[in-house]
Amino acid sequence: MKTMKPKATSIEFPLQGGKNIARYVSDLMVREEALENGMLRGLYWSSSGQVSRWIPEYDHALHAPSTAFELEMDGHDLSGHWIWQAAFERDGKRGTREAVIELKHQVRPVTVKVVTRLDGTQVMARYLEITNTGSSIATLGHVSPMSGLIWNTAIEQGRLKGEIVRSHAQAENEGGLDRTRFSVGYLDANHQGSEGDLLWRPLSSQVFKVEHSRGHAYAPPYWILRNEVTGELALMALAWSGNYTVEFSNHENVTNSKYDLMKYEYPCLSFRAGPLGRAPMRTIAPSETVATPELHVGLFHGTLDAAVASWYDHVRLSVIPKRPAGKQPFVAAGRVVEEPGQWILDEIDIAAEMGVEGFMVDAGWYGREFASWWDLRGDWFEGDWLPGGLAGIRKHIQDKGLFFGLWHEAEAITKKSEVAKAHPEWMATIQDGSKVENLNLADPTAAKFLDETVDRLVSEYALDYYKLDHNTLHSDRGENPAAGGHEYEAWRHNEVLYAVYDRILERYPDVLLENCAAGGGRNDLGMMAHFHYACESDFSFFPHSIRAINTMTLFLPPEALCYYHNHIGFAHMTCDADTHLRVTLFCMPIFVGFGAQDADRGSKFFQLTKRYISLFKESCKSVLGGSPIVFHHTPNIGLFRPADWCVLEYGVSDRTQGYAGIFKVGNARQNSGGSEYLFKPKGLWLSADYDVWFDNRRESVRLSGSEIALHGIPVRLEGAMTSELLIFTKCA
Repeated sequence: MKTMKPKATSIEFPLQGGKNIARYVSDLMVREEALENGMLRGLYWSSSGQVSRWIPEYDHALHAPSTAFELEMDGHDLSGHWIWQAAFERDGKRGTREAVIELKHQVRPVTVKVVTRLDGTQVMARYLEITNTGSSIATLGHVSPMSGLIWNTAIEQGRLKGEIVRSHAQAENEGGLDRTRFSVGYLDANHQGSEGDLLWRPLSSQVFKVEHSRGHAYAPPYWILRNEVTGELALMALAWSGNYTVEFSNHENVTNSKYDLMKYEYPCLSFRAGPLGRAPMRTIAPSETVATPELHVGLFHGTLDAAVASWYDHVRLSVIPKRPAGKQPFVAAGRVVEEPGQWILDEIDIAAEMGVEGFMVDAGWYGREFASWWDLRGDWFEGDWLPGGLAGIRKHIQDKGLFFGLWHEAEAITKKSEVAKAHPEWMATIQDGSKVENLNLADPTAAKFLDETVDRLVSEYALDYYKLDHNTLHSDRGENPAAGGHEYEAWRHNEVLYAVYDRILERYPDVLLENCAAGGGRNDLGMMAHFHYACESDFSFFPHSIRAINTMTLFLPPEALCYYHNHIGFAHMTCDADTHLRVTLFCMPIFVGFGAQDADRGSKFFQLTKRYISLFKESCKSVLGGSPIVFHHTPNIGLFRPADWCVLEYGVSDRTQGYAGIFKVGNARQNSGGSEYLFKPKGLWLSADYDVWFDNRRESVRLSGSEIALHGIPVRLEGAMTSELLIFTKCA
């Protein structure tokens, strides 16, 4: 049966002025490209929804790169010399539409299908299908699945003919024209625990380039671009779980004076982005076709909140898999197996008593002997120290009415493990011949071992949910023999990894999949396309916790993130108890235990923890499970920038319910923001009344939506590292 076409999309391939044109329309996004002089070029991009009847003359192409993709093969730059072979439409995944332009190179034996996927949102996805049509192995070097111009913004320098045109210097002196036309927000994180550190940089006339080459991407490839002249925003993401490069070029001095009534300056912003690695990143056999990572791009005119909401629509619709029925965000607990015997069963009992809904047996359940969980990764058979084995633990968990989850680091193969001793060839190799404790997934037998192991764990232990972890760095020196030389390791690794979990999703549609990589080390759209949710960070102490969630929800919806509460031993000491627990309400909470097992569970701590678990289940779960809209009242604070407040507001689309956290994140010496924050909700109807719950006071007040949205709610927090929780319920 032919899939339904998504609404608000249009794909056309007109012939204009002797040029082959491709036109993509999705919601209010319009993109046109043309094959011109052997090069596929971007003509324009619009966020207004209007198809232009005027195509600008691109005499600036020599100054501003406009090629729609970049490709280097066998050491040759293949930007030009293409012939348009065909253009057609086909069904994409999950009911989307794909526009395909098939190009043949006139010099090298290669064809490329330029694929643009539309899902009815204001975001498009682009990837290339590269086919080696030659008789020998081809080598893939640099590739940008999409590149070229984002903006070609007309800025008026004069008004009408005969009026004096002010100079840039005069305008700047008068506080007028700003020389910074564009700026970029990007994640700047180089180590574990630094997830969510958003930085903004102006894009001057020089090239701005970011290269990530540390293996784990605690700074996943997400970018926000801002046109400071028009207010337009662009959100971009590379769906790639390895090293990457991105480059933005501001071409300020390109002019066009074709029309004598007005004189304009046309500053242009171009980009290129793609995976990063030594050449060749991938060898391609004769007749073989290789798909590149996808680049997701959306253009928006309006507020950042509106852009993020549209981005969420895209990610929910055609990137992140749909959650299994009955497994919307829930409260979970999980523990590493710290010691043999009854201990793990007692921990399950405590978790059930506290009111959680799922329990995960984390690392330490495997291997021939009880040892450090780190040493025997790769020996994925259960140890004999588990009471009743994993089957007995599963029964104990499910008898309590909880979901059963299991931790697995599928790609790990440690030197002390039996599997490494039996198959040393399965270990990845770097340039100097050293072994890395990762499976070499370019080896078909190692790839089969991973596939069969994941399938066995999910099926044999009848898992309700499964956690993939990844703690060993992908070395940027990893390589495999290929084509008379060596091939970069990461490309094939990701191909195999993605395919394995695609098969798991298909075989076990009722199993929930969690992605983790020493915290948030692989939270890119490449991994997120194969998992239901991901760990936000291992560093779960305040204010890192809420600040990381604040940033990462600019790119991923909150139901696609989980938060490991108490994962860091001292976390409960960095703020007051209510604030520490309130963070659990802003994505899927996972409690890493509840302290000492022999502690008095009638104490205030346990009462308070139970209260927040109930609060999540009764007031927040329906919002998180209802595709929430997120309003970022403090979007630019990052992780380490000086800030006094972090404020997040969640609501449902019909504005009947929502909640907000006002967090004081400045310390006592940074109390420049005072003690009061005037909170103005953005997700309420002005014409409705709401019952507003003030959690610090533990009381509710009925207020009009117009009063609180227009005039605000003063929230007074005297001390550092404190907070307030407000819950909104529309009155009948």
